[in-house]
Amino acid sequence: MEEPKTVRFDELDLDAVDGGEPAARWLAGFPFSPDRPGGTTAAATEFTVVYNEIEPGNRIGTHTDAAAELLFVLTGRVEATVGEETTTVSAGSLTVLPAETEHRVRNNGTQTGELVGVFGTAPVESTFET
Repeated sequence: MEEPKTVRFDELDLDAVDGGEPAARWLAGFPFSPDRPGGTTAAATEFTVVYNEIEPGNRIGTHTDAAAELLFVLTGRVEATVGEETTTVSAGSLTVLPAETEHRVRNNGTQTGELVGVFGTAPVESTFET
């Protein structure tokens, strides 16, 4: 029987991302994706996980994902904008960002936002505005 794979978010090797837009700066790591930042040897073929940290006032750049994303906020408060609709998502909340729909996430709180995104496919293709 295979042992469970465990990843600690505070031990991930995060990469700084500059989204090419004003205030589009965040840290990202992909546990279970050995070829991506923060990757481990515990590769997954059925899903993709991304861990992000966003400082107050910053955001993840506008982008579209090929698969729906379950976005779980661990700490902080963020605004998730999908198309023209914006909702506030705070620590302990889960929201769905639909596939093939332009969206962005902005930290509108006062503390670092820690987010986990889960996609039901691996790898997942994302297209960012430039």
